[in-house]
Amino acid sequence: MSAPDWQPVETEPSETARKLADLALSLKLEDVPEEVLHHAKLIVRDTLGVMLAGSTLPEIRNLAQTAPRLAAGRASLFGTELKAAAHMAALVNGAGGVSLELDEGNQFAVNHPAVHIMPALWALAEEEGSSGAAFLEAFIAAYEIAVRVGRATKLRDAVHPFGTHMIVGTAVGAARLLGFDARLTARAIELAAGLPVASSQLAANTGASARNLFTGFTNHNGLLAARFALAGFCGEPGALDSVFGKILGERFEIEVEARLSEFFLTRNYFKIYACSRWNHAPIEAVAELRRAHDLKAEDVSAIEVYTYDPATRLGGNKVANAYAGKHSIAFNVAAQLLHGSNDFDVYTEAVVRDPKMVALIDKVRVTEDPELTALLPGVRAARVEVVLASCERVSARSDVPIGGFENPLGEDALLAKFRRLAAMAVPDAKIGQIDEMVARLEKVVRLGA
Repeated sequence: MSAPDWQPVETEPSETARKLADLALSLKLEDVPEEVLHHAKLIVRDTLGVMLAGSTLPEIRNLAQTAPRLAAGRASLFGTELKAAAHMAALVNGAGGVSLELDEGNQFAVNHPAVHIMPALWALAEEEGSSGAAFLEAFIAAYEIAVRVGRATKLRDAVHPFGTHMIVGTAVGAARLLGFDARLTARAIELAAGLPVASSQLAANTGASARNLFTGFTNHNGLLAARFALAGFCGEPGALDSVFGKILGERFEIEVEARLSEFFLTRNYFKIYACSRWNHAPIEAVAELRRAHDLKAEDVSAIEVYTYDPATRLGGNKVANAYAGKHSIAFNVAAQLLHGSNDFDVYTEAVVRDPKMVALIDKVRVTEDPELTALLPGVRAARVEVVLASCERVSARSDVPIGGFENPLGEDALLAKFRRLAAMAVPDAKIGQIDEMVARLEKVVRLGA
């Protein structure tokens, strides 16, 4: 019997998906202000640095060795000479890029757009032989769409932001690189909205490295969402609202402008503390107290941290392992008091098990201050009060932790960060080549050549 004359299954994209697609396609690189283009390249270089450094972790190295056997291709597996298919490289490099907790973020998205988008777009650009200009155009469009979708979403308390709404930006960027029209881009958006992972906040809090795979799969699934649209699949009409407004989230409210007039990309933050950004304001408040009062751990009777929701998700006094320490306000405040640092060297099993750290962590309490929550998204503040053994109370507050757009890292500091991270995976000569390539990225004829 001959096969029936099958007709393609089609759904009509929602108005929101169509508007987002039109907005994404309205961006042209020649119209992007010079300061926005420059900042985009700072983000690209920073993200390359965290992907290179993350590639040195044992689980990422092992996954990279497996990737070519799972899906052969032409996309780079960072920190190796190996290649794999773009979606597989996106997964590996995305997971590696987020693992050290030094990737950039955007408080308006309540997420980390670049590391959820760029590994996929870099891999796809290598696979497709795209130019640097095409990559930048796709990346900027993807970043801006991702922030708008994240800004519109109020996630449920149990849901970790990673693995959720950034996937829409990833799909948009892939659609741009593949030359989709508005209708096909809208289909990719709705397919992507239906393909997030089950993203649990407890994965981070309990120190489960599966949490880093949430980011890997955002890159993987977002890239494939565009491929699925091209193959003829269609998504649920209104998936943005049903998934982000009812399943993963409690609310999804978005108004999409006709053209990009505001670039959230320039209002991001770069990280120098190797932990969740929700820790950064408490870290800086307690650092100020340590300096101002010459505080020692033995002087402290209790530490009260007042912060915003959702940073309070990082409360609690049980730290399962070194990775969980990156997602614990109590650990990070204690590390700053006891070690004067929140760099790589404090996120070790030895520090976690140190009896002095365990005792100090147990003295920390984290509480929401509704007045600080009301300052979101523009201000992510924390107030720390330390009760001394003498019963004296001292307090400090941080409103603008270092690295944000209102308290930026200087370009020399950003370059030093990139060089330090990249040096974990590649020789000095290669680091210089990468820096020079990013500086002229819009003139690069073919990525991966």
